[in-house]
Amino acid sequence: MTTFNISFAIAAIFISGVLLLIVSMNYSSTNIVNRRFKMFLIASLFLYVFDILSALDLGTFVPNGIKTLLNSLYFLSGAVVALLFFYYCFSLAMKGTKPTTRKKFYMANIVTLAVYVIALTVNAFAGFFFYFDADGAYCHGPFYILVNLLTVLYLIECLVTFIVRRKQFNRRQLLATATFFTLFFAAFFLQLFVFQNVLLSSFGCAVGSLIVFFSIETPDYINLMSTLNELNDLKASLEETVQNRTHELDVEKASYQELTLETLSSLALLVDAKDHYTQGHSFRVAAYAKALSEAVRLRPQECQQIYFAGLIHDVGKIGISEAILRKPGKLTPEEYKVIQQHPALGGDILQGIRQFPVFEQVARYHHERYDGSGYPEGLKMEQIPYPARIVAVCDAFDAMTSNRSYRSALSDEVAISELIKNKGIQFDPYLVDAFLEVCGRFSDSIRQHVDELASKTHMMPEESEEKSKQS
Repeated sequence: MTTFNISFAIAAIFISGVLLLIVSMNYSSTNIVNRRFKMFLIASLFLYVFDILSALDLGTFVPNGIKTLLNSLYFLSGAVVALLFFYYCFSLAMKGTKPTTRKKFYMANIVTLAVYVIALTVNAFAGFFFYFDADGAYCHGPFYILVNLLTVLYLIECLVTFIVRRKQFNRRQLLATATFFTLFFAAFFLQLFVFQNVLLSSFGCAVGSLIVFFSIETPDYINLMSTLNELNDLKASLEETVQNRTHELDVEKASYQELTLETLSSLALLVDAKDHYTQGHSFRVAAYAKALSEAVRLRPQECQQIYFAGLIHDVGKIGISEAILRKPGKLTPEEYKVIQQHPALGGDILQGIRQFPVFEQVARYHHERYDGSGYPEGLKMEQIPYPARIVAVCDAFDAMTSNRSYRSALSDEVAISELIKNKGIQFDPYLVDAFLEVCGRFSDSIRQHVDELASKTHMMPEESEEKSKQS
């Protein structure tokens, strides 16, 4: 059994131990580069310990299986150290790259390491890398030359990374890493060919780690930690500011919506007050329209806007004489032509509200018919804005189920049959079917659920594909 001089390996343990202690004390808040350097130092310590244990003359007092395990762990720790140093260099080189790109590199190297673990496990039984004979002597297997192949491959990856991504490194980083490789390979080849009984490779790795630390990590460390602390304080301050501002905006939004609802409700009351026969008509139409909008899966904000538009869909009646609006009995053709002016008047009144164009659309076009025979512009089918088609169904249903000067209210059943009869003629067929589903939710008249329909808000997903085709 060959006797090895382990003094250089012990010195390597001392150097790395002190360096790891310094790093552990100072790296209280570390970035990914610092963390990987620390992991590299920890793995290096294991490498040096296993280097010593595998080099000791244990004779026949220790079973061959234990000695095989110690040597396997030494070779494995060498590969892990090389891999972690590669990851350390990789984290410096690949800043700003896509996470998926970095993940591919990591996975490829982890897979090769797993294969190497399997190979070392099989070697314990086959001895193709190394084995121990009956006298406990260490022997090389036929493929011993390959036992350090993975370590070399990882180090070659480091060199390739520095060559390909050299623009990502500053001069100090390049010199420090080049020095590390020079010391490591010099010590490795000196041990392999000149001082075969001296554990020099561990010492070369430890001294190289020391140079990397003092040339790359330390000079920028104080500034780095100061910058990180400042960024953390700034982040906390920004988060608090954003949270406070978000709360303020939520309060303002709620106040704005409440003001909008109160204003439009007052306007709806004014419109309905011109004709006592239509009292509550605007509020019912708005509630039905909101429920129908939700049924066809419009977004919540669209449903809310259509509800507001429903409240003021008849605002044009402000410009119509009360004598005509409250006339008992049927209107003359001339009076009916005057009534037909209220959608255009309503559209003109609301066209100035540019933030909510749906208001004008509903007011102007809710009396258009699906077949093109409506007023004021004779639009048909998809030419009619979708919100106006929604309100048209709800407006007609409420008009039929309300008392008028010339007739009593129709039953829900009769009104529904009229809607069905006029599918594709006066109304959008898809919207009629959806409105019937809304009515079908209640065992009694939908008129008994106006407040419920107006107040509840459903979190609806995006418009369905079927709705998009209809619009």
